[in-house]
Amino acid sequence: MKRKGASSSGAPRALWPYVTLALSGFVLLNARAVRTQVSDTSGQSYYLDAKPLLDYPLPDLLNAAPELQGLEPAKNQDELPSILEKVGTVTKDLMDRIPNLVSHEEVTEQRLRASGKVEAHRRVEFEYMILVHRQDSTISLDEYRTETTGIQVEAHELEQGFMLTSGFASGWEHFLPPVQAAARFRYLGQQTYNGLRCYVVAFAQKPGSATIIGRFFSGDRFVCILYQGIAWIDEATFRIVRLRTDLLAPRPDIALERLTTDLQLGEIRLPQFVSPLWLPQQVDLTADSGQEHFRNLHRYSGYRLFKVESKILPAPPD
Repeated sequence: MKRKGASSSGAPRALWPYVTLALSGFVLLNARAVRTQVSDTSGQSYYLDAKPLLDYPLPDLLNAAPELQGLEPAKNQDELPSILEKVGTVTKDLMDRIPNLVSHEEVTEQRLRASGKVEAHRRVEFEYMILVHRQDSTISLDEYRTETTGIQVEAHELEQGFMLTSGFASGWEHFLPPVQAAARFRYLGQQTYNGLRCYVVAFAQKPGSATIIGRFFSGDRFVCILYQGIAWIDEATFRIVRLRTDLLAPRPDIALERLTTDLQLGEIRLPQFVSPLWLPQQVDLTADSGQEHFRNLHRYSGYRLFKVESKILPAPPD
C-alpha cells in the first residue's frame, strides 16, 4: 500500500504508520486528536446497509468470533434489559470515580505478511497517562504517552513502518446509560472467562444515531467509523471484564478492511481509594488494510495516581 497520496483507483490511502486508533471511538493521525462526541451524524449513512454480527445466526457468529467457543446460548432476550441497566450503573460509577492515572505500558508492535507470519517487530515502553476532564455533567478522558523523562511522545516520532495504537481506557463507554440508546444489543448467553461466570452481550452502533464515533483521517479528509462488539460482563459485579470491538463494516475507500480489538480489564486497587477501579490490563489489536497487516499487543502495569506539583518561587533579582 502506498504511504501517501491516492491509490490507482483514486481512493485515498490511510497513512498507516501514523495511525493511532482508539477503541473508545477516535483516531489520532499525524498527531491530531479528534473528540468522540459529535452532533452531526450525516457521515454515518455509509453504514445504513451494514449487517452487524449480532444479526447473524448463532453458528455464523461463533465462526466469526472464536472467543465465543463454549458459549451457553441464551434461550431468549428476557434478561437483556436488566443486564444493560446494571452494567450501565456500574460503568457510570466507574466513569464518575476515575482519577488522573499513570501506568507503565509495554507495547509489542508487529508488521505481518499476508500469511500471518511476522515480517518485522519491535518492543517499546512508555509511561501511559489517563487524564480526566470534568465540566458540568460531562466527563471525558484523554490519553498520552511520555518517555521516562516526562517528554510527550508523538505518533509520528515512532513511525518506522509500524502502527502505534492507543485510547483503550474508556472502551466500555458504549454501555454508559446515555449512550446505550445509540446502539442495538443482543444477549448471546453465558460463558466462563478467567474463572468468572459472564453474561455475553453483543452490540452494534446505530447508523444515524451514534454520537461516539471514530474519525479516520486520510490525506485532507476524514471519514466516520462506527463500531460493533461483544462484551463479557461478570455476573457477580456487572463489570465488563473483556470487550472485543470490530468495524461495523469495512471501509475499502480508505483501505481499512479490518480493525479488531480485544480488551481485557482487571481490578486495580489504589491506597487512596476504598473501592477498586476497573482498568485495561492487556489489549490485542489487529488491523488489516488488504495489503498491510499489523498486530499490536499492549500490557499495562503499575497503575498509580498522576499528580502535578508546583512551587511558587521568589522573583529573581533585577
